[in-house]
This record gives sequence, structure tokens and C-alpha cells, in this order.
Amino acid sequence: MSAKAKSGDSREQLLQLAEALFGERGYTAVTLRDIADAFKVRQAALYYHFPGGKEELFVEVMKRSFVRHQDGLNRAISQAKPNLSCQLNQMADWLLAQPPLDLTRLARSDLPALSPEHAQTLHELGNVSLVEPIQQVLAQAYERGEIRLVDSKLMATMFLSLIDTAHDMHRYKNIPKQVLAKDMIDILLDGMRRR
Repeated sequence: MSAKAKSGDSREQLLQLAEALFGERGYTAVTLRDIADAFKVRQAALYYHFPGGKEELFVEVMKRSFVRHQDGLNRAISQAKPNLSCQLNQMADWLLAQPPLDLTRLARSDLPALSPEHAQTLHELGNVSLVEPIQQVLAQAYERGEIRLVDSKLMATMFLSLIDTAHDMHRYKNIPKQVLAKDMIDILLDGMRRR
């Protein structure tokens, strides 16, 4: 294996490990030392791949995560019947198969700790990757007459928050997180259906 290929593999492994650590504890709670220790390298070695340090690494991790989520949500939508309940449940199943996003922590703690430029970039990418696919599904459901006119951005963020909650809620109940998500979606839809 060439040195360049090894370097690419190392970078990929580093990104995966950093994503797991940031996902568990958040940007502000994870240090470069934590990442270096988990990766079994000296802290200075991380700067080879990410000269901008922890912030550059976090931004790259989040960009990859958002793109992966956008692809996954779009796949889930395309595999579902053109029915809002089916589409939301398919997206929920995909989201629940991923590590939790913890969007509340991202908005309250992680993004404010970044430079304004990086925070804005991630905010915009998160909107495009996570919120817009759901907004499109809601707009199509409205066009089909399934739901009344709603603030689609608000509903999309509510849906994401509900699914994020299902990641943790199942720990305190003897109910699988997929069942919790389905119940949450049913409640959300009953509030949006035409009367």
C-alpha cells in the first residue's frame, strides 16, 4: 500500500473516530488530546490531517455527517410509498439506524463555540441536508391533500427533534425506539390532518 493510500486510510479512520467522540460528548467536551489518545497518536500528529485543529476536524466531521444524512433521507423517501406516514416512518427508521444527531446540543453548545463562518456553514448545510428533504415531503403531502397548510420548516425540525428523542427515550421504557418513533409520527400527523 502506498504512503498516500495509508494516509487516506488514516484520515478516514480519524474522521470516523472523531465523529463517534463528538457525537457522544459534543464539540466543547472533546479535546484534541481525547482524539489523539483514542487514535493512539500524539496530539501534534492530528495537525498533519487537520492543520486548523479541532475546529477544522469538527467541521469536516459534521459536513460528512450531513451529506450522509441527506443521502440516507433521500433514499428513504424514494423507497417509501408516496404517502406522508410511510415517508416519515421510512425516514425515522433510517435516522434511528444512525447515531443520534443531538441537534439541540449542536445548536446550543457546538455551533456557538465555532467561528461565525464555520457555524454559519454548518447551519446552512444542516438545513439543506436534514430539514429541506422533510420540507419537500410535507409540501408534496399538502399537494396530495393529505395535510393542511403548515409551517414546513417548523414541522421538519419538530420531526427531527422527535426522532432524536426516540434515540434516548427507549432506554427508560421497554419499548423499541422504532415503536416510539411510529407513535410520535402518528401523534404529529393527527395534528396536521385536515379536519
